[in-house]
Amino acid sequence: MRGTSAWGWTSSAAVASGVPQSWWLPTLRQGAPRWGSLPGTASHDSATWRLEADPGTVKVARELAVTVVRDWGMSRMVGDVELVVSELVTNALRHAGGYLAGSSGYENVIQLSVLRRGGELVCAVRDGSDQLPAQREPDFMAETGRGLHLVSCFSRTWGAVPTVPDGKFVWALFA
Repeated sequence: MRGTSAWGWTSSAAVASGVPQSWWLPTLRQGAPRWGSLPGTASHDSATWRLEADPGTVKVARELAVTVVRDWGMSRMVGDVELVVSELVTNALRHAGGYLAGSSGYENVIQLSVLRRGGELVCAVRDGSDQLPAQREPDFMAETGRGLHLVSCFSRTWGAVPTVPDGKFVWALFA
């Protein structure tokens, strides 16, 4: 995937991820709404936070996501959401580190968004890197490299979508 244009990858992989009616993709492409934004005509509920690029962010992100999922009456998903959010935030910290460290043109933040519509829930993590994730065969003897495998196992499906003007959201769907 590395040589592929980010926008081309989105149209072929993220949209065609086997999920009919990917209602969350337009929201993520434009950047999920922030707290305090005016209610619009969105067909879903959302909560979004800007988090510092700091190792303590993983714990904070887990707690925020779990609180919202419980508030929305989706407690049966809490364990899976907790694990997946941990992996997505850890990946953003690890793999977008150069972009998050104050590089020109990038914000030194990670954005966590939780969206729901009906019985579906999407957790998405945004970072400033345009490099899209690629799942690899996990090596269970290695210290790293199993994150996206776990995301795939504990969510219905996952993908990535580039955002305007730069960066990406890596998302996971739960139902």
